Formats: sequence, structure tokens, C-alpha cells
Amino acid sequence: MLLTQAGSHRDTARLSEQPKERNVVDKMQIVQYAGITVMFPAALVIAAWLWLGASRKIALLWLGVLVTAYLVVGVSKILFKGWGVGLHDLGIAVFSGHAMNACLVFTVLLNLLCQQLDQRLRWPALGVGLLATWWFAINYVALTIHPLPEAIAGALIGSVAACVFVFSLRQYNVSHVPRPALTLGLAVVMAFSCMPKYTAERLLDHIAITLSGAEQAFKHSS
Repeated sequence: MLLTQAGSHRDTARLSEQPKERNVVDKMQIVQYAGITVMFPAALVIAAWLWLGASRKIALLWLGVLVTAYLVVGVSKILFKGWGVGLHDLGIAVFSGHAMNACLVFTVLLNLLCQQLDQRLRWPALGVGLLATWWFAINYVALTIHPLPEAIAGALIGSVAACVFVFSLRQYNVSHVPRPALTLGLAVVMAFSCMPKYTAERLLDHIAITLSGAEQAFKHSS
């Protein structure tokens, strides 16, 4: 009798865990869209729009902001993977690239699209973009591929970069991106979103091992 009851409790526990596991898998599928497979092409599309609709200077500024944010995240990963260095007291081994990508690239993309309708939407679009991507970072990135502190750190990096760039845009009129360029750019982003999703983790592992001389890259202890 006791064995039967114990077995039924285990079965009930397994059944209750299945929806949670499916939920995590579903969230993981969504999180992949914030990876470099989609976000990096989207960032290049933004650069092209700025080149056509604003100026070469502002397009290069965008690329500079983008590269800086990527470097901050990349260096954090190389330091951890190669030497185990991180902000461990804060629960941070690396900064989340997915959270950074979402808060930076999606927010700026939304901002530019809204400014094609009305330049006065610049600041509301910035607020909506940051709120949406922070929600995504906390409720999706933090529940799948990163601990919450790492997701928050990545979101903070992306948000600061997005704010710096959008504030730099205030003296420019970026509402004249040609419609064909807008359409083609969105089509490019959609095409990459349908492709298999990749990350830069293997490349970062290789760089970290090469620089540190370690036999293998450090991994999260989870």
C-alpha cells in the first residue's frame, strides 16, 4: 500500500513537472530570436536605414555603439570562459548577450520605425521598447539560458547603449528612410528569423582557450 502511494506521488510529481518543462522549451524557442542570427542582421539593417535616411555620420555612430556593447558582453564571456573571472558576488559570471541584443537592437529598430510615422513618437517608442525588452529579459532570458542577475546586467548594457544612441539622434531627422529600403530591410530581418539559430559561444570558447591556455572553457556551475 505504501509503495503504491509513493509511486502515485512520484507519477503526480512527474506530471506536474511536464507543463513546466514544456513552458521552458517554448520560452527557449522565443529567446533564440534575440541571438545574433536575427539581431546582428537587424543591426546592419538599422545602419543601412540611417545611412539612407539620416547621414553617414549617424550610421557610423550606431555601428560604434553596437560594437561597444558587443565588446562589453564578449569580453565578459572571454574572461569567464578563459580564467573563470566574473562578478561572482553579484551572481554574474557573464553578461547576457540575448538580453543586451533585445534591449539595444529591438528598441532602436522600433524607435526608427515609429519615427517614420511621426518624430514625436521617438520618446514614447524608446520607453515602450525598453519596457518590453526588460520584461522579455526577466521573464524569458532569465528563465532559460541565464540566471536573473546576468539577464539584468545584459539588459542594462543594452538599455544604456540604446538611450545613448537615441539621445544622440535628437538633432537629426531620421523620418525620411525610403519606403523601398524599409520594406527590404524588414524582409531581410524576417528572412534571418526563419533560419536556424546560431550563437557565438563556440567562437568565444576558442578565443578564451587560446588566450588563457586553459584545456577547456569554464562553464556555469549549474
